[in-house]
Amino acid sequence: MQLSDLDELIMRVITESDHPEITAVEVVPTPGRPDNHTRVRVDFADGASVYVMVGEVRRGGRAAEAFTVPREVMA
Repeated sequence: MQLSDLDELIMRVITESDHPEITAVEVVPTPGRPDNHTRVRVDFADGASVYVMVGEVRRGGRAAEAFTVPREVMA
């Protein structure tokens, strides 16, 4: 799977969810390295935005460590 294919898949799944709070979904290339790192931006009706970031797609890769949200951002 190419990175652009994964971007399109993520966009399609989010768009097809047809959630009323989602107002826009778009792929935003990372200016520094647009060929291997992209972001999918999702905008919400309340003005919030979230980015889904894809840094690398590879076959048979090693398992990544589980991400934990830093305590200081949990208000």
